[in-house]
Amino acid sequence: MSCKKILIAVITALFLIVALTACDSAEEPGISFIDWNNHDLRAEQFVVALLNGDFSTAAEGFDEEMRHALSVSELRKAWRDTVRVAGEFVSIERAEVVPHEDYEIYNVITRHATRDINTRIVFSFDGKVAGLFFSFI
Repeated sequence: MSCKKILIAVITALFLIVALTACDSAEEPGISFIDWNNHDLRAEQFVVALLNGDFSTAAEGFDEEMRHALSVSELRKAWRDTVRVAGEFVSIERAEVVPHEDYEIYNVITRHATRDINTRIVFSFDGKVAGLFFSFI
């Protein structure tokens, strides 16, 4: 086999390896999956789902009262209306826990072009979303 054929075979093999490993990479958390049992990550994953327009995934964690209070389409509208005022998304600044004896409350602060958004997510002790509030900072 000539050096040219070996070189072409090696380059082709490398190209295939790179292409296959790129397709095999894990999806970013929050786009189509929220680990509702991971108390440290679920609030941020919830906001990532909203940022990516995956409102069905975000609403999967709603408790019964939240499902009646806020449908997936209403969640979509509320988020889009909020982002319309805040401007283009820049980054997630931080997620912080707000101490409370009856619930687990998280504030996830996102930086946007015009105004920052505080997404307050209230979790019941069984891990369901029991409250959701958007405010500008």
